Amino acid sequence: MRCSALVWLLIAALGPAAASAAEHVVLVSIDGFAAYHLYDQQLELPNIRSLIREGVWASSSETVFPSVTHPSHTTMLTGVEPRLHGVLSNRLRNRETGESFHPTNKPRTEIVRVPTLFDLAKEAGLSTASFFWPETRDDPAVDFNIPEVLDADNKAEPSALDPRFAERLEEAGVPIHLYYRWYGTERQGAGDLILAEAAAHVIRSEKPNLLAIHILVTDKAQHDYGPHHYLAKAALTMADACVGILRQALEDAGVGDQSVIIVTADHGFHSVSHELNVRPFFERAGLLDRLELAGGGWSLAVRLKESFEPATDLPRLEKVFEELRANPYVARIVGPDELHALGQPRYEESPYAFGHYLVIPDIDTYLVSEPGDSTERRPRPEASHSHGYLPQHPRMHTSLVLWGDGVRRGETIGHVRNLDIAPTIAELLDLDLEQGSGRALEEALQPEGKR
Repeated sequence: MRCSALVWLLIAALGPAAASAAEHVVLVSIDGFAAYHLYDQQLELPNIRSLIREGVWASSSETVFPSVTHPSHTTMLTGVEPRLHGVLSNRLRNRETGESFHPTNKPRTEIVRVPTLFDLAKEAGLSTASFFWPETRDDPAVDFNIPEVLDADNKAEPSALDPRFAERLEEAGVPIHLYYRWYGTERQGAGDLILAEAAAHVIRSEKPNLLAIHILVTDKAQHDYGPHHYLAKAALTMADACVGILRQALEDAGVGDQSVIIVTADHGFHSVSHELNVRPFFERAGLLDRLELAGGGWSLAVRLKESFEPATDLPRLEKVFEELRANPYVARIVGPDELHALGQPRYEESPYAFGHYLVIPDIDTYLVSEPGDSTERRPRPEASHSHGYLPQHPRMHTSLVLWGDGVRRGETIGHVRNLDIAPTIAELLDLDLEQGSGRALEEALQPEGKR
């Protein structure tokens, strides 16, 4: 009796048993799946709502700036903001070389400057798979890969797919060639179902420990028709069907009770019907020959030329910024000392940096820079169904649902960040993620000893 009591005392002194990691994590990004979509109870999402009932639903998640696809997807796999991982936007221009390119077309080890979850998984001896996830080209840490690579017409590039993997999928009854044929067309949804079936095949045959998949039909439909159009809602239901395919594959593989599914997104969506021409503000100040205005839409970059004279030109520039700050349709003027807080590098820190300053409009305004005298906000010829705006705005917030082994059941948590996704996956798979601006979502996970 005394020996038995001593054993129990030692166990108590050592504390609760260490948490057991999940065996498999499936990360599903539904492009443009805004947090507000899940509050629409008439939206048909049976598979995702089943995950919510049996798992955890975050009220909203904050993406990164700019709230566009590639910076956000890289953040989900690294846990750091764009200025650290290097993918600053969907398209980058090197001002030193003049090269303009899609970052996803570069080899992953060349364009992503920090380790990803795939790297950590491979180091831990785990198997990995990726299905049209951005920035995965030639990724040595991905065992089964359909990389997102785009051609000159922004179509999916089939030559980037390993022909042996393509042949294997075709032999298994997955017509992956149709994904490339239908990419970017009205059949994108059917293509995404094929992509989900490709992932399901790998789940059943290989049981990868970490799998990431990017569903795109929802982005195309919302850009084309707006986030509340019936065709956008149909696209969301199609994406939900992809989630159902993946969950069924986990069950078929016999690993459903050892798996976690995380459903999230890269950005929200908003329809913008008005625009503001900012060029006249700088023209009236006599600064157009001293600086360059670049971009537009959700932000406009101000780049100072070598001819810019701080002693005489900076006071004039500050007056322009004062005028813009007083404009009800301008949300922020971001100066050099504020860029890091926005997750972006200062101009001198990266050849891909947007500018020395950023002019960011409110959520209902699209910025343009063109000849003209008027500084009145005006209706756009056509509404822009878009994103990219400040990630703090609720219209840009994304959905986040977690389900499975080690996840709490039937609970709702508050506002979180996409920066938290990588640390949470790292904890579930028992990976050592040393970097990171986010945190593991402990409130979504079972207490240690119950995982």
